[in-house]
Amino acid sequence: MVKKIKHGIIPDEVLNFTLNEMQGILSGEVIFVAQDGRLMQVEITQRRRLADWSEKIPPWSEEVKANLINQIAREFSTLAYGRLVLKIQKGRVSQMERTVQSRFTGLDGEGI
Repeated sequence: MVKKIKHGIIPDEVLNFTLNEMQGILSGEVIFVAQDGRLMQVEITQRRRLADWSEKIPPWSEEVKANLINQIAREFSTLAYGRLVLKIQKGRVSQMERTVQSRFTGLDGEGI
């Protein structure tokens, strides 16, 4: 049985797994998808350009990890419907995008 995830929370086990995966990515994206305020899925995409194939990925410091955890938690906590996208370049998170989707009720078709 799957535990029900609380609104606005990314479970520690999911966040730790995702951070470990991210540390192995030279270039790519990690996407946290929220629906009804709950984490529904995590998408991890890695890209490797042939020119960068042998480039080493620099290790993250504990301070970088802690700051990233805080930023992810803060941005995800108020996301009802949408995506939190972390873009990774050269082994570091270079950008965070938050896409909010709005649900409309009372219209033909109910919802988006």
